[in-house]
Amino acid sequence: MKKRFVLDTNILLQDPTALLGFSDNDVILTSTVLQELDEYKNARGELGHHARGAIRLIEEARAGGDLTKGVKLQSGGVLYVEPNGVHGDYLPNGFSISVPDNKIIATCVYLTNKEPSNHAPVILVSNDIAMRINASVILGPAHVQEYKNLVVNQDHSFTGYTDLEVPYEAITSIYQNGSWVGKAAGKKNQWNDSLTENLFVTAQAIDPEGNEKTALTVYRDGALRRIDEKKTLFGGVTPKNALQRYAIWALTNPEIPLVILSGPAGTAKTFLSLAAGLEQTYTSQRVRDRLYQKILISRPNAEAGDPSFGYLPGSLHEKMTPLLLPFYDNLENLLARNDEEMTRTQIDDLFASGVIEMCALSYIRGRSLTKSYLICDEAQNASQLLIRDIITRAGQGTKIILAGDPEQCDSLNLDSHNNGLVYAMERFRDDPLAAIIRFSDEQSVRSALAKDALSRMNSL
Repeated sequence: MKKRFVLDTNILLQDPTALLGFSDNDVILTSTVLQELDEYKNARGELGHHARGAIRLIEEARAGGDLTKGVKLQSGGVLYVEPNGVHGDYLPNGFSISVPDNKIIATCVYLTNKEPSNHAPVILVSNDIAMRINASVILGPAHVQEYKNLVVNQDHSFTGYTDLEVPYEAITSIYQNGSWVGKAAGKKNQWNDSLTENLFVTAQAIDPEGNEKTALTVYRDGALRRIDEKKTLFGGVTPKNALQRYAIWALTNPEIPLVILSGPAGTAKTFLSLAAGLEQTYTSQRVRDRLYQKILISRPNAEAGDPSFGYLPGSLHEKMTPLLLPFYDNLENLLARNDEEMTRTQIDDLFASGVIEMCALSYIRGRSLTKSYLICDEAQNASQLLIRDIITRAGQGTKIILAGDPEQCDSLNLDSHNNGLVYAMERFRDDPLAAIIRFSDEQSVRSALAKDALSRMNSL
C-alpha cells in the first residue's frame, strides 16, 4: 500500500532533495513547512542555501499543476501541499497550536481523519527527536519516523587499522627494504584478500628464537609499507601510541588529501592535526617553500545552525573566536614558552600573518581552496551535505582533516547514524586518497582522572 509522508521542515533544511526520496509514495508539505522555508530562505550559510534549494524544487513541481491536488514528481511519487488542518481541535489538551511543530502534527491528524480508514497511512517524517516523541503520543508510534535516506549503514568493525600475522621474512623485508609485497604484488592473495587501500597494519611474526616481532605498516599498492615510527611534529610532538604514529603518517603524507580521525575526546585528534599543519607550513621561512600556504581551522557549530550568526556584531574573527577555543588551547601547548606573554604574541602573529585563518563553514560554498590545510573539528556536527561541500572545495595541493566523535552530536537533527562524519568514513573507507583512523577510549592520552571518567561516566 502506498503511504503518505508528511515532511517536517528540518528534513528539507538538511536535504533539499528529500522531496524525491520517497519513491512512488505521496509527499505532503503543510502550510507551516512552506512558511518556515520562507523564513529561512534569507538565512546565511547552509540553512539559507538548503531552504532556497527546497523552494526551487517546489516551484519546479508547481509548474506541473495544482499542488493542492497533487503534482507528479520525477521519483514517481506525487507532491501535495495541504493548507488546512492547522487547528487546536486536532490536538489533545496541553498541546498548544501556537507551536510550529504542533501545527504540523495537527495537519497530520486532519489528514488521517479526512480519509477513510483503508486509505494510505499518514506518516510524519522528522529528524527532531522531541517532535517525534510528541507526534508519536498523538499519532501513534507507527505513524512517525526519522528520515531514513540519510542513515548511514556503518560497518562498526572497520577502524582503519588491523593486526596481521605474517611470515618472519616479511618483517625482515619491511625493515630492510621498507615494504613487503608477499607472493603476488598488487594482487589479492591469502594474506591481503581482506585489506583495503591505506589500511594501517601492525604486522606480527615470530622470529627463529621464538620472539614476537612487529612492524607498523600501511597497505598501499598491494604491499605493506613501513611507517616511520620516529617521526616528530612541530614543537617536538612525539606519538604516544601506534594509532598516533599512523595518524602522523597520514597527516604528513601529501599523497593523502583526506584524513578522517574519529574517536572520543582525549585521543589527540585536534592536537596532532594542528601540530602536523604547523610542521608543514610554519617551519618554512619562505611562503613559496611551504607545502601548504595556510592552515584553515573551523568547526561546524561555528554557525551552529543559527541563521543569525552572520548578523552578530563584530568581525568574523571576533564572532568565531569563542567557538574555536580548543584550537587556542592546543596552540598554547604547542608554542609553550617560559614567558606566557610571548606565547600569546606568537599565537596572535600566526593569525595576523595569515599562517592560520579561521574558516566559517557557512561561507565555504563557492570557495576553491588551493594549497590549504583545512582542519574541520567536531565534524560530527556537520550534515552530510555540508561535509560534501567541504571536501569538494579542495583545490590543487589542499589537504582536509575531518576530526570528531560520532557519538557526541550536539545538533538537534543529527545523531550517530546520520551525521557527516560517519557519512564520510563510510564513503571513503577504501579510497586511495583517504586515510581513516577510529580511536577508542584506550588511546586517550589525557590525565589519569580524564581516563577514569571515560570509563566511569560513559553512560551519561
